[in-house]
Amino acid sequence: MVIRKLPFMKRVVLLGLITFSTSALADSQQEIEARIRALNAELYNLRQQLQQIETPEDVGQGTPFEPLPVEVAREDLSERRVLEQESSRNPFSITAHRTNYLFPVSFNANQNRENFRYISDDSDVDSIELKFQFSAKVKLVDELIGRYGDLYFGYTQRSWWQAYNTDASSPFRETNYEPEVFIDFDNAWEAFGWVNTRNRVAFNHQSNGRSSPLSRSWNRVYLESTFQSGDWAFTLAPHWRVPESASEDDNPDIDRYMGYGDIRLAKRLNNNHEVSGQLRGNPSAGNIGTQIDYSWPAFNTLRAHVQYYYGYGESMIDYDQRVHRLSLGFSLNPLFSATGLNR
Repeated sequence: MVIRKLPFMKRVVLLGLITFSTSALADSQQEIEARIRALNAELYNLRQQLQQIETPEDVGQGTPFEPLPVEVAREDLSERRVLEQESSRNPFSITAHRTNYLFPVSFNANQNRENFRYISDDSDVDSIELKFQFSAKVKLVDELIGRYGDLYFGYTQRSWWQAYNTDASSPFRETNYEPEVFIDFDNAWEAFGWVNTRNRVAFNHQSNGRSSPLSRSWNRVYLESTFQSGDWAFTLAPHWRVPESASEDDNPDIDRYMGYGDIRLAKRLNNNHEVSGQLRGNPSAGNIGTQIDYSWPAFNTLRAHVQYYYGYGESMIDYDQRVHRLSLGFSLNPLFSATGLNR
């Protein structure tokens, strides 16, 4: 060996270095193994503690907590709750309520020409107009009823503007004002693969702010329940109309056309595309209104949006008129937003 050829003293020094290095490596290896065993013990203890956690008292429910699917809990419950709590720290902060959109091109093949004569008798109504919706809400009271019963005030305004009808001085053909007060209950109830993410109880007023003979209004109480399963969402919103006296009722037959609630089914597609279908009306009277929305990311925060409506109940002035409308434009907030399912 090469070591035997070295002088005696050099061999002693070299063997000492080798022995010292081997001993040091052995000590280091033992220390590393000891640390690994300690970490494994800590992880085991932590796992045991997590398995023993029960949350009836924390959640405020009387039954054991059942975890949600990961994607539902992450995207539609936890994130929404965090954002709502963050906004509540700023008193009277305003957040999106329903979908905010602008349709520069909205074509209706069956405009209500009779009612337009009360707005302008100098020109006929255009088939192409501009349609937009603004919707916002503000939290009034946090945890009013239980841990998740939050009180809100919401406001939605939807307008149909004859912007290109210069012969009639570009009037607003119709505007619907919709203030409401509601309580939202965020939930985590799961059945048959669907999670009831939210229930809403609301008092809703809707009118077009016109005088007779174009005045239309009603008051409602509705219960809206939202269910989600992965990228699917289903919303059921039955309503009850608050009775009015015959002398003050501008539209006594509105239930015959608007029915007793809305049903909506939505799907989130690849690349953040979204499609939804909404049904309203009174099937027993043969009066149905259907709406289909499709949107996808366009640029920055804007989403390209296509909306199709056929049937009754699109607006207050046309609640008893069959509408056949195709609208093209943009929306600001997606249907599956972090603040909940919009409509």
